[in-house]
Amino acid sequence: MGLFEQMMGMVAGDKMQQFQSVIDWVENQGGLTGVVNKFNEQGLGGIIASWISEGENLPINISQLMQVFGNTNIQDLAQKVGLEPQATSEMIAKYLPQLVDSATPNGEVPENIDLASIGMNLLKAKLFG
Repeated sequence: MGLFEQMMGMVAGDKMQQFQSVIDWVENQGGLTGVVNKFNEQGLGGIIASWISEGENLPINISQLMQVFGNTNIQDLAQKVGLEPQATSEMIAKYLPQLVDSATPNGEVPENIDLASIGMNLLKAKLFG
């Protein structure tokens, strides 16, 4: 871990760890492509398409997240971040649209993407922007 990441850890604390857990969790869902596929399979492709496109991001609610990812998946993440499933779902609803939006600046899902770097840039912008 570099000096900047250590400083970010001191400043951001739990938020950084939670954000990193969300990024790792997205990777475990098959990455960005896997997440897009899950949304499409559940008939919620319009929501994630809004995050990918250059327009306004549509919100997502907890029941839609449960529909896409399933209760067990959300509970697994909740356990990792040390939050209740409800709070974890709210965290996903907050961070996932931002992550997808930042990862797709040209309105397309890139083939090779470093979600950790994108997540770090989002966190830096929140803390220092």
